[in-house]
Amino acid sequence: MGRWRGLVVTLMATWGMISSVNAAQTPCAIIDNQQGWPIIGEKCDIGNGLWGDQSPDPQSSAFWVQCGATNGVPSRQFYQTLRQGLPDLPFQVQVREGRGRCLIGPYQALDVANVVLKRVRMFGPTRQAVLRQTRQPLSQPAVIRLPPLAETKASTLPETSGKAAQSEAAFNLSHFGLPEPEQGDKQYTEKGMSWVRLPYAKAEPRCQQEGMVLASRQDLTQVAQATDQLPMRLPYWVQGAQGVDANTGTVVTRNQVAALNVLCKKG
Repeated sequence: MGRWRGLVVTLMATWGMISSVNAAQTPCAIIDNQQGWPIIGEKCDIGNGLWGDQSPDPQSSAFWVQCGATNGVPSRQFYQTLRQGLPDLPFQVQVREGRGRCLIGPYQALDVANVVLKRVRMFGPTRQAVLRQTRQPLSQPAVIRLPPLAETKASTLPETSGKAAQSEAAFNLSHFGLPEPEQGDKQYTEKGMSWVRLPYAKAEPRCQQEGMVLASRQDLTQVAQATDQLPMRLPYWVQGAQGVDANTGTVVTRNQVAALNVLCKKG
């Protein structure tokens, strides 16, 4: 199962590390590792900071979230603090003229960058984070990896006993997840996160990449009852080429080219 760690629902996101690319393809490739930090080259265009109430340039092509600035590479302790508090974000550092900048991204869409910025500012050590903008097009945008779902609605499950219901919910959540996003996937923002959506023809193969199978209609209903963190704006593809509303459990479409959410289940 490799990259699958528990129940991961991700984003356009899964919030984890940016995919490494060949330095010949992009100047923003990771070229080194110091103090635990992935280091990107000085030629990577990280743009200019949007300080105060400054608005983005309409010609912007990419956005970074600057999570800190230090003399040289930030400490290993700072890196470990960020990895614990924001474990799913793509942190890296650029050092230029002796100044080290902690960076997250890059992201092509301003709304996605703002989602990340808002979340980063909620974490104490990075509450002064700021957006940076660049006119350099991205050959490899960051992919948001979303954190594991939490059990938040166990009390709504059918009553057996309090402990039994909680145990069943935990079991469900640990056995289900959404596929990690890939470059070129359609994504949208909901509940402060970015989510991937797929046509039916890609749903089962993407679950199989995670060592899973496409969930059933009943599976979707169980997981929706166990947590309120699932995106609900769109239906989900389930077994039988059915597009099902996770809130009601009803079939709402069989149009297989529709790009919907996908729920996977461990086989």
